[in-house]
Amino acid sequence: MSGCRLGGIPGDVEDMLAHAANDPDVADGSYPWSAAGVLDARGGIRDRKALLLRLVLSLIRTDPPVVSSWGDLTLPADAGDLRVYLDYLLTTRPPGPLPIAAARDLDLLLATEAAARGAVDALSLPSLAATHGVPGALGQRVALWRGELSRLRADAVLNAANARMLGCFVPGHRCVDNMLHSAAGPGLRAECARYMADAEAADPARRSTGEPSGRAVLTNGYHLPALYVIHSVGPMAEDNRPPNREDRYLLSSCYTSALDLADRLGMNSLGLCSISTGAFGYPKPWAAAVAFDALAQWMADHPYSRLRVVIALTSEAEYAAFEGTLAPAP
Repeated sequence: MSGCRLGGIPGDVEDMLAHAANDPDVADGSYPWSAAGVLDARGGIRDRKALLLRLVLSLIRTDPPVVSSWGDLTLPADAGDLRVYLDYLLTTRPPGPLPIAAARDLDLLLATEAAARGAVDALSLPSLAATHGVPGALGQRVALWRGELSRLRADAVLNAANARMLGCFVPGHRCVDNMLHSAAGPGLRAECARYMADAEAADPARRSTGEPSGRAVLTNGYHLPALYVIHSVGPMAEDNRPPNREDRYLLSSCYTSALDLADRLGMNSLGLCSISTGAFGYPKPWAAAVAFDALAQWMADHPYSRLRVVIALTSEAEYAAFEGTLAPAP
């Protein structure tokens, strides 16, 4: 990653940071140089690299203890590397308000990136009846899709959350939790933090135990194509041991709780993911069987629901496990 150290960055960034730290006119988080040249006449992005640099510098300035602990700080010179750097700062940043101007710029950046990624309409995807010959309500009302929930246009998508409920703090980690939070923006983490603060105030034991497995928590979708995110914490299968009855019950509850909530709110479409099959270690084929069993039972219990479901799978291994579960026994 090419770049230059603070103090040697083109434009005398070190001087800009010093100015920003001492100038009362920018104490609200405004930038130490004008937006002219960065944004176009309509408020769109004219110079993406300059916008990314402004955002990175603003975030660095708001957390000086972290920056000082890095010692030899090098900022990348390439726009793509700057975007990775920004993602690092946002992923590791605890919940809290951004500087006003940085929040505006980040909203613009995330909206522009969402438009560039495009979205897939959940109701446009072919059902399991069409793609795999699955009979009954499961075949008619469920679709299997190889893609990311961050691109699915639906009323809600299901996030495989962890017990802290604040998203993944590992930059670049390809878990569903991280991908959704990264695309949605820091507003999602902030709302989750408010939920956890309220939950811990009502039940102080939650400060150590976190969010229980198998429940469903609703938040807004922010910059996602989905209107809402439903968060659910799955069970952990430690040391890849075979799942026991409680594991299967909790995993099934993740899906049924999300389905119940979406149906109760009158939603038409819901995107699901493969819960617990990443860092939580639940074996993928067994997790797929639990998911389909839960869906089939829920569909049978709710014959008049208008809810349509898309199972979005990001990896080939996940897709193969779910597709293999649908294959008839020889």
